[in-house]
Amino acid sequence: MHRGYTAERYLARLAAARAGIEDLAVTTDIIVGFPGETEADFDATLQVAAEARYDNAFTFVYSPRPGTEAAGLAQAPVAPHVAAERMARLRTVVERTSRLGHQARVGRTEEVLIEGPSRRDPDRLSGRTRHNRLVHLAASAVLRPGTYASVLVTDATTTHLSGELVDVLAAPAHRTRIPVQAG
Repeated sequence: MHRGYTAERYLARLAAARAGIEDLAVTTDIIVGFPGETEADFDATLQVAAEARYDNAFTFVYSPRPGTEAAGLAQAPVAPHVAAERMARLRTVVERTSRLGHQARVGRTEEVLIEGPSRRDPDRLSGRTRHNRLVHLAASAVLRPGTYASVLVTDATTTHLSGELVDVLAAPAHRTRIPVQAG
C-alpha cells in the first residue's frame, strides 16, 4: 500500500506522541486481505496492532474501489475465507486493547457530551467522552442532547463504559425545536 514508513518508525512516533500528550487516545483504520497480503504481512499487522494498543480501530476486509490503484492490481485479493479468518484474529487483538483501555477508565470522572436516549434502552442516556468512548448512564435527570455532563465511570465492556451522573457542566447552546402544526 506504498506506506512511506516502517512499523518500527510508526511505533516510535506513537510512543513519542503518548509521552508528549497526556491521556492521548489513538484510533486507526486497518484493512485485511489487500491484494498480495501474505500470512507474514498479516502477522506483522497483528504485532503492530497489539503493540500500538489502539483505543479503537475501524477494521475492514479489502474490497476493490473503482478508480483506485489497488483496483487495478494484477494480484488477486486474499481468498474470502482467509480474509474472514484474519479479520476475526485482528478483532480479537483490537477488542482486547479496547477493553483494557475502557477498564482503565473505571473510577475516573469523565466529561461526556450527551447524545440522547440509548438506542437499546430508553431508560438510559448515551454520550461520548473526549476520547469518543461511548458511555451509558441512568436517565435519572432529563438531559437534552448537547448537554455536557461530568460522569463517574463505574463499569466497562469492550464496546462501552457505564457511569453515573455527577454534575451538569453546560446546557446545550442550541434551541429545542417547537413542532408547528398546520391549520
